[in-house]
Amino acid sequence: MSEQPERELEEMQERADRLEQEIDKVREDWERKEADPQVPGAAGDPESAEGGPQPETSYPSKGDEDV
Repeated sequence: MSEQPERELEEMQERADRLEQEIDKVREDWERKEADPQVPGAAGDPESAEGGPQPETSYPSKGDEDV
């Protein structure tokens, strides 16, 4: 009986370690992209990443009409 919780704990630790490694890989990849000016949007310029302003921003909203 006492082996089951220990085995579960060990499996959980292994999963946590793999997840931590995956997070580190993703973080390193993001930091590399963020530093690369050739990656649009990674440096905080979403309009550049999307090719300009979004279409819905090109039209006035109802509240913007002159009355």
